[in-house]
Amino acid sequence: MKKIIPLFTLLVGTVLTISFVHPGKTIHSDDWVPFEDAGCKMLFPKAPANESQTVNTAIGELKLYNHSYEVPDGVQDDNLVYVLSETEFPDTSTINSKNSKEVIDKFFRGAVDGGVSNAHGKLLTEETIQLDGFPGKKFRAGVQDGAAIMTIKTYLVKNKLYMLQVITETKKDFNKSMDKFMRSFMLKH
Repeated sequence: MKKIIPLFTLLVGTVLTISFVHPGKTIHSDDWVPFEDAGCKMLFPKAPANESQTVNTAIGELKLYNHSYEVPDGVQDDNLVYVLSETEFPDTSTINSKNSKEVIDKFFRGAVDGGVSNAHGKLLTEETIQLDGFPGKKFRAGVQDGAAIMTIKTYLVKNKLYMLQVITETKKDFNKSMDKFMRSFMLKH
């Protein structure tokens, strides 16, 4: 379990290498584009960049998929970055939504603590959530010395972890674009 948390925090930390946005063209909600893969679908403000890799770990081979849209300089948006990350754990690992509540709670505890620590942030809020009966966590952290807020929703669906992340300037927290991005996420059955 402890070997999984650094991978999660690596994903969170990678996203935090962004700079603040300069005013310019506004992105309107009508411009949002659908994103879809084998397990989920959602909306992004613009087409996301897609990356994938396979990582060998102590619990086996992890498949990592990262879909992100970083708002370019000169483009005005409520947020700085939008990310959907997917981590597929081996079928033989203990990371699975069918596990006991205790094991799942421990997994999410490590994910939240590791994510906040890796981002050098301060945990602001945390809540247990669900999507279609699958367990999840939503948490918010102040990052970049309080200049930005990182909002993350994670869902463990069988042996796959979905992580939705938005980073925004503190003064723009709780905005409609963040809400639209987070609410648009749907599992495909």
